[in-house]
Amino acid sequence: MSDYRLFTPGPVDVPDDVMQSLTRPLVYHRRKEFAEIFNRVRQSLKQVLATAGDIYLFGASGTGAMEAAVANLISPEEDVLVAVCGRFGERWLDLCKRFKARPQYLCVPYGESIPPARIEEALTTHPEITTVFTTLTETSTGALMDIKAIGAITRRLNRILVVDGVAGLAADECYMDDWQVDALVGASQKALMAPPGVSFIALNGRAWERVLAARMPRFYFDLVACRKYGQDGQTPWTPPINIFVALDQSLGRITRMGMEKVYEHHRTLARILRDGIRRLGLDLFPKLPSNALTVAAIPKEYDGTKIVAYVLEKHNILFANGQGEMRGRIVRIGHMGAYTEQDMHMAVECFTRGCEAIGLEVNSKQTVDRVRKLL
Repeated sequence: MSDYRLFTPGPVDVPDDVMQSLTRPLVYHRRKEFAEIFNRVRQSLKQVLATAGDIYLFGASGTGAMEAAVANLISPEEDVLVAVCGRFGERWLDLCKRFKARPQYLCVPYGESIPPARIEEALTTHPEITTVFTTLTETSTGALMDIKAIGAITRRLNRILVVDGVAGLAADECYMDDWQVDALVGASQKALMAPPGVSFIALNGRAWERVLAARMPRFYFDLVACRKYGQDGQTPWTPPINIFVALDQSLGRITRMGMEKVYEHHRTLARILRDGIRRLGLDLFPKLPSNALTVAAIPKEYDGTKIVAYVLEKHNILFANGQGEMRGRIVRIGHMGAYTEQDMHMAVECFTRGCEAIGLEVNSKQTVDRVRKLL
């Protein structure tokens, strides 16, 4: 196993009590012991998502739940709109194409968020579009989407809104029912503070009607089967039992804290890290940043890849590089979950040292001595 700490935008640094729960003896997934865990997880997720809707869980990564959304909500040759502001928005587009939908898409440069007015214009211009796919938090760029405004538009125009909340849930505010989101996708390994392995989709009544009408082939991700087994606190197929146990443990921490305090915790972590990066004289990459991660823009004559490598080698802390064409141009620092304010000061110091090591001149004089003692 690794000897470094994760400051990546998922998976995250999992709390010790959650990791220790993975060592509990296995329970059988067709007995009441597992049903109790399964039902607690569903009820806790309803609190996190702020929904009265049904929640369906899979033994899969977040992409599995995204695929479930496409396979269960639309039919072949159906017209959909995909709002893309990064690589995970592009994943929605790839999935819709793979399942033979007819996707149109809105796209903005990396680092920007799509204005809700553009979505309204597209839906008004193209009445044949039935469904909008978009992302709460675009982990590849750190950009946050205005889901509340988009939800108001899609509901008024009688479209279904499907949101990838994998990175944002429990870090960025998202009130599924109040914000009129019809389907919301999430996963265990980000701000929910558990290891990877469980993903889920929450649906309201409008979305469930679409599930019953959709004609797309599905088997493993069939939500009709999920609903049938879920009535007994089970999954159709063998679940990753101890990941459910760990998720139950982490969700208990979150719900005891209360969602408003959880959101304030993430706002505080983000503020500390961003203030530190700005003091160095560097810019944040996203125009509307998520509180799940902080993304620093690296001047074009330097390579952020070397910063990530230096910090890992010298300080045993792993930041994340940019993805695809953004590789080397940005450094992504995750802070979703159980990180502390002290952790954020340490991250600023490590990032500062990484910049200095590659010759990137930064205003490091404002980095306080007490933070250096943390290393």
